[in-house]
Amino acid sequence: MQLCTKSLPASMVLALALWAAPGLRADATIRYHSEFKPSPVLQPFMEQLMKHAQTGGDVSVRMKGNQAYTNAGGVTEIFDFAKNEVTLLDPAHKTMAVVPVSELSDKIAAAVPQSPAPTPAVQKAMESIKPTIYTKMTGNTAEIQGVQAEEREILLEMEMPMPEGMNQNQSGMKLVVHIWTAKQEEVLRVPAIRELTAYNAWQRYMVNPVAMLEKMTGRLPGAASSMQPIFEEMFKSPSVILRTQVEFYMPLMAALSRRMAGQNGAAPPLDPNAPLMEMTQEADELSNAPVDASIFEIPKDYTAISADEMVRSMVQPQSASAAPAQK
Repeated sequence: MQLCTKSLPASMVLALALWAAPGLRADATIRYHSEFKPSPVLQPFMEQLMKHAQTGGDVSVRMKGNQAYTNAGGVTEIFDFAKNEVTLLDPAHKTMAVVPVSELSDKIAAAVPQSPAPTPAVQKAMESIKPTIYTKMTGNTAEIQGVQAEEREILLEMEMPMPEGMNQNQSGMKLVVHIWTAKQEEVLRVPAIRELTAYNAWQRYMVNPVAMLEKMTGRLPGAASSMQPIFEEMFKSPSVILRTQVEFYMPLMAALSRRMAGQNGAAPPLDPNAPLMEMTQEADELSNAPVDASIFEIPKDYTAISADEMVRSMVQPQSASAAPAQK
């Protein structure tokens, strides 16, 4: 396996070099807990979605030797760095499949249901949306799980035509992402951060999460062009993310709610300065304690199925649960 290291900071290149030496490797564990907070006005309508988001939002990564065990949203993956393979496990149905890492992105994207083609009017509206992205290092720092972290802020604004009689200069939608990553010097100071940084670099070049997300959103009309810039920014660096805070604003909906409230007073208007939705994901465990080797063993009562069947069974239920129930 060869990785291009020209764009990586020196400390991360050294981390990769140490990672490649088996005698210098350390076990590592990181677990994240997620919390979702909708606007009080929307909370009664999003109860079911919130239950799913809360139960499926926690993520964990455990590493030992040439393997990594990850769990997110009920999906379990075992990566083998030496073989460049990933074993997918479905505990609910006791099935498994082995996939070359180079094929994982295409198989996941292909399993996402294709959305119906939009009507000409909807297509025209989507083409009128103009995304603009801004990113900066804020200078803010914090200690998270004993690791010094620094904050990067990503702002995505989407301009879209506003209804007649409304402020045409405001953005229709805004996404603010605060990403707290381990500082470069922590890569060599903290063994778990060193292991996870190298793992992120391996994922970046071998799995290519940006390309995978772009292919997935490409099956949803209008989503790819809007979300591609933020995907690229979020995965630009292999630094270990310790905290992510996402704030979703929709000035267009807030303006419409004020207009409707003024007409019939049936519901309180949305606060235009408050987020419609907030999500926080933060590491609540970081350790280099020994990882039990048995977690990398495939249970004997699991049945092997095709990779395509396994990926479909994992991706499509996730898509269905995120969609509103039809009446």
